[in-house]
Amino acid sequence: MKKAAICLLVTALIFASGLIGFYIGRGTGEDPVIVSKRPAQASPLPTGTSNPTQAPLPAGPVNINTATAVELESLPGVGPVLAQRIIDYREENGPFESISELTMVSGIGISTLEELMDLITVGG
Repeated sequence: MKKAAICLLVTALIFASGLIGFYIGRGTGEDPVIVSKRPAQASPLPTGTSNPTQAPLPAGPVNINTATAVELESLPGVGPVLAQRIIDYREENGPFESISELTMVSGIGISTLEELMDLITVGG
């Protein structure tokens, strides 16, 4: 019985402290802070300039059997680490025989493959 009373008291104290914190936070008169999971859209760059942090879009399908790391990084969702994994897989296992084989690379699942499907090729 004593254990149940202690648990009830601890629960009540936790609830009360949360309630007090809520009311103290509301009483500041300031606008609430809104946290967004999506990064803010950057304003477009003036004509004739390029964004050095973003690889240019490929002109045509990227051949995953011959592409350099920079070319692979031009694909959506492919950063330096994933590009290197693709190159490492290719060097260890030979050329990709089909686009679907790309899912054998750690970090590339079905959804990523679907995003890349129209942007990549295995040559031929």
